[in-house]
Amino acid sequence: MKPAITSEAVVQTLEKLYADAATKHHFPRTKKENSPIDHTDEKAFYKSMSHAYMAVNREFGNLLYALARASRATTVVEFGTSFGISTIYLAAAVKDNGGGKVVSTEFIPEKAEQAKRNLAEAGLAEFVEIRVGDALETLKNNPVQSIDFVMLDGAKSLYFDVFKILEPAMKSGAIIASDNTDSPDLQNFLDYVRFPENGYITSPISTHGGPGGRGHEITVKI
Repeated sequence: MKPAITSEAVVQTLEKLYADAATKHHFPRTKKENSPIDHTDEKAFYKSMSHAYMAVNREFGNLLYALARASRATTVVEFGTSFGISTIYLAAAVKDNGGGKVVSTEFIPEKAEQAKRNLAEAGLAEFVEIRVGDALETLKNNPVQSIDFVMLDGAKSLYFDVFKILEPAMKSGAIIASDNTDSPDLQNFLDYVRFPENGYITSPISTHGGPGGRGHEITVKI
């Protein structure tokens, strides 16, 4: 059977979404680049970007698939669905691993609905559960068990809080892939996973899907 990641449905859906993202990914900044968002305005900030993809680039998407596939992940949690591009890579890996579920969270209902349509078009809807609302609530109130893989790509100031909710359910060997790690809002999260006594081995990486590249962190629970 042909792998999901190279299936016509997945390839064509990703092509369409990346083409659309090229026109909608960039948005006016209300703050200086790489400076923290005012937390009091954070929800309004993300609502204002309801049409912005903020998608992972192809290099990082392929890496997400490769890591989830190689680790045989069947239970994946994603913080930040947006329009579902990274979700497609993760769901394709879960399908190719024999089945399982990607539990993905999205703050904006309209984005969640479009992501569901995109996943259906890619033939991967049955492998994804999208939880709409504040991830701190949707993940805490209905805990995910036995987590193999975590993708962090939502509100940067919430990475550490989301991570701490998920941490007790992460298996030994679980992979945590984090996007946009050049943001100053992630320092508490990075300080935690980069301190070996906390039980993680981690490494920063960079991909070059756009001008200046993108910062990421790949972490393993030991």
